[in-house]
Amino acid sequence: MSTVSPDFRPAFSRYPFVYICLYFSLGILCAEKITALSEYYFIMLSNVIIISLILRTFDLIQVGTKQLILFSICGLFGFLAHTEQQKNTGWKDWHFHKGKTVFQMRVTEIQLGKPWTKGIGEIQWRKGKTSYNTPVRFYVKGKKIPKLDQQLEITTEIIPIENKGNPGEFDLKTYWKTKGIYGMFFMESTDFQVVKTIQSSYLTKSIRKAQEVCSTILSKHLSGQELSIAQALILGDKSMLDNEIRSAFTATGSMHILAVSGLHIGLILQLLLALIKLGAKWVNRSTAILFVILLLWFYALMTGFSPSVIRAVFMFSVLTLTQMKGLQASSINSLFFTAFVIVLWKPMYLFDIGFQLSYLAMLGIFLFYPKIAGIWKPRNKILFYLWEGTAIGFAAQVATTPLTLYYFHQFPNYFAVANLGLMGLSSIVLGAGIFILVTHKIPLLGKLNGLILLYAVHWMFRLIQWIETWPGALVYGFEVNILFIPILLFNASILLLGDLKKQYWKINALNFLFILGWLSYQRYLNASSTHFCILNENKLTLILKKGERSWCFYDSENPQKIEFSAMNYQKLFPSDMRYISIRNKNAELTFNGEHLKIMKTEFGREVRLNKKIWRIYFQEKKGSNKLESSVFMPWITHPNSLKNGAKIYEIAQN
Repeated sequence: MSTVSPDFRPAFSRYPFVYICLYFSLGILCAEKITALSEYYFIMLSNVIIISLILRTFDLIQVGTKQLILFSICGLFGFLAHTEQQKNTGWKDWHFHKGKTVFQMRVTEIQLGKPWTKGIGEIQWRKGKTSYNTPVRFYVKGKKIPKLDQQLEITTEIIPIENKGNPGEFDLKTYWKTKGIYGMFFMESTDFQVVKTIQSSYLTKSIRKAQEVCSTILSKHLSGQELSIAQALILGDKSMLDNEIRSAFTATGSMHILAVSGLHIGLILQLLLALIKLGAKWVNRSTAILFVILLLWFYALMTGFSPSVIRAVFMFSVLTLTQMKGLQASSINSLFFTAFVIVLWKPMYLFDIGFQLSYLAMLGIFLFYPKIAGIWKPRNKILFYLWEGTAIGFAAQVATTPLTLYYFHQFPNYFAVANLGLMGLSSIVLGAGIFILVTHKIPLLGKLNGLILLYAVHWMFRLIQWIETWPGALVYGFEVNILFIPILLFNASILLLGDLKKQYWKINALNFLFILGWLSYQRYLNASSTHFCILNENKLTLILKKGERSWCFYDSENPQKIEFSAMNYQKLFPSDMRYISIRNKNAELTFNGEHLKIMKTEFGREVRLNKKIWRIYFQEKKGSNKLESSVFMPWITHPNSLKNGAKIYEIAQN
């Protein structure tokens, strides 16, 4: 992979899009997070520009004032771009209301499942003279399932997508906002009627046909878990992945392997560039590289033109073109140029986790890979290739770890070992997978590619499963404040790129160790804490944690749903959990000198732990909030309602 030595000189002429993209993104961030300033934002920034022009007359602060002007202009455009996107989705003018409503929707995505089939549609509605096609998330249960491109007339209630506020949960609200979706609804087969089927565009039909053909070819050579892994890795289709596969790849820090993104596009690019070298005598380099870029976009077409694939292909297309023209020193600038174009097109992509991880990974590779790869230079070609892949993976992991700790509260201890084996195997899988799509009709060659693909996927999964069994493979319990992310990245950059002999490097190393110690201490507090947690669920769910052990009491008839919430809780508060059903009955538990009772009452439930009492109300009553530890179920509007988030009560240890 082409590399570039890092240069941190703050010269705008050298890295213009680094500044433009960062300031533009800050404008988007302000528009999203500080909505109270929306009416005054333009006035504020215009005055900042005027003040900056005045201050620019002073020689000593000219550099700072130029940056202030640039920040004001780019930030303003970022703010306006975000506001415009919000208008285009139609959600800003949509008014959620209780009760069922009748509307028409076109189905744009569908994912079969049991008991609920999930999908995305476009609600068609008008406000005055303006027409909207507003995207919405839907869930349908029953024998009659809608199909792609069908126009439906639906009678149901659309509700806003909200987070439950349970410990360790994924930020689902922001995730769907990045896709322009703010609402969702549930419906039965009887709640909708098919109005008509809308004809898809030629491009959409071509994409679906290509995906269908590719899936059919892979299914002829693979089956079971091998087929599901191959479809995810090669075609970006993760619908067939089961919990065992997801758990194994997550525990080893290898989940990125199953998402077609920058890693896959980079491997395919390297494979194609290696192939065109064979024809260097007949085709000039510029023509060959342009052909490779066209093949990358064709691959994006085959995988369904998902946002992550488009992002990765666009990024590598620009980087390859700049390097083709000998502009290697501007690789970081090119990276930020592609990021700027994407957030200019879709400002909410700035908050997409995939976008953040992809660009941080690439930035880490550009900054840290040369230094890491230079630690060891093996003469053996196979060892050199494996070490190069490991260095790339390690550089990307260094840059993305602060963000993964913040979002997922976990760290895979053996990610470097996993990447060492996966870089080679994933290259074989991708290479054999792409070749089999081309050579499947050639009898011997097609079968040979099929066998190579089968064994490569098989041993990849076996390697992941083996590493997953190692003690401490995945460590939970990290709680990272968002302000720590840039601090950790800065410290890691100084450690890897700085001069070990300098005083600043030693001070930074001590500071980095202090931060790691602080994070580990916070994790220890989470893991060893003793508390009582009432989750925000439709059915009563309680978790009692005492050090390394915890008990989950649930009143739901669906244990799998409760286990999902409990697993998220354990990401933040790791423990050995036991599940106990309390549906339609009382419960009593004695452990380590503690006595717990959960009793049915006229107002709902009463929980007694030694001498402490919590009352959980299933309906609001006058005077019921007098008790300090009164809690109301999420369907009740009350300041102490669970709909405002889970309740955690610390318990003093004996």
